[in-house]
Amino acid sequence: MDLVMANMLLGVLANAVRFYAIKRFITLFFVNDKCRWNHTWILYVVACCYTSLIYELFKSPAWNVLANLSGLFLVTFPYKVKALKKFFLILIIYIVNIAVDGIVVFSFTKYVLGEPFNQVYGCVTSLIILLISIVLEKTVLPEKDIQLPAFYGVILGIVPVVSILCIYSLTVIEIEQEQVRIIVSSFSSWILLVNIVIFYLYNALKQFYSEKIEKKMFEQMVEVYSYQLDIVQESQERVNALRHDMKHHIIELSSMIKKEDYPEVIRYLKNMEKFMLNPKEHATTGNKAFDGVLNYLLQDVEESLDCVNIKISIPEKNHWTDFSICVILGNLIDNAVREASKSEEKFLEINVQSKKGIILIYIENSYTGEIVEQENKFKTSQKMIAVHGIGLENVKKMVEANGGEISINYENNRFKVEVLLYLSNIK
Repeated sequence: MDLVMANMLLGVLANAVRFYAIKRFITLFFVNDKCRWNHTWILYVVACCYTSLIYELFKSPAWNVLANLSGLFLVTFPYKVKALKKFFLILIIYIVNIAVDGIVVFSFTKYVLGEPFNQVYGCVTSLIILLISIVLEKTVLPEKDIQLPAFYGVILGIVPVVSILCIYSLTVIEIEQEQVRIIVSSFSSWILLVNIVIFYLYNALKQFYSEKIEKKMFEQMVEVYSYQLDIVQESQERVNALRHDMKHHIIELSSMIKKEDYPEVIRYLKNMEKFMLNPKEHATTGNKAFDGVLNYLLQDVEESLDCVNIKISIPEKNHWTDFSICVILGNLIDNAVREASKSEEKFLEINVQSKKGIILIYIENSYTGEIVEQENKFKTSQKMIAVHGIGLENVKKMVEANGGEISINYENNRFKVEVLLYLSNIK
């Protein structure tokens, strides 16, 4: 085997190690994201062979840049994530790659642009990248996946873009090779450090927003339970008042019955029932969390809407976790009330039932305007990410996480959502 062939095989091996490291990067970054394809390893093999072939055929930095970026786009394609997040990850991975390349090649060799170099250095580069991915894996593995605002994603993405342009510019300028070696190796070291810091910064921001959301959720749950406590106290006061006057009521009813004035008896009993019922209490299942969320969200619904139909049939023994209630029921009702109040019809129907270990949620509301749907995803106009108002996509995720099913339909200015949940799967 001649030197050229050995160098070529070593280059393929180094590239394979590099793509294995890239896979660890991607797994780290997309830890909570779903992949469309179970056999992603095939894409890594294709990308590895493709980039190796382009390098051997052209030996050109420009072609290498295009090949590597397209290879990264290929291996990240199956992941169901926003384009901005995917683009940011590709830039970060690529800048780490070329920064390590710059450190190794220009520090230990007198590399001439466009000429092949000993692929032993390529192996060293790949191993360093693998080491970086392992270190990051052990230190910044996120527990929760929080979507950062687009503004922060753009700002963070500017750094790797500028880094790529700077390093590429330094490799093609026509100055003495010794100067190129010193400048590029030093600059690449700083660029690598900066981009690793950016990677940590991204995860730090995600953690910050995660804590911010949890705090907001806690504050709103305090409001929910406080409101529910007020309702319970008010209902108890009504019962106590009725009990206090019970002797008087019995005397009145007895007198009416003796006179055989049955229509008046019925009217009197209905008035007593009306007095006992608290108009603020829409749900009385006995499940404190369920009742609290529903009553809190529907406290002003009678004033803002013209037609409201609410039917709740949940046995007291059924319990949901607070988080599941807030995300699924809270978000659906909040969206429905908001959109119905904007429409001319102002219609809202809520039907929640539990039968044989299954919870069924049906919510229908009138709406005005257009439904924004892209790639089977509904857009939300809400800016505050909190207990509710965070979009139907979060409802879908929570339903799927609990092993349930969801159906969304809209026609004739009516928006309908049906959710089916199995109690045995509720987390």
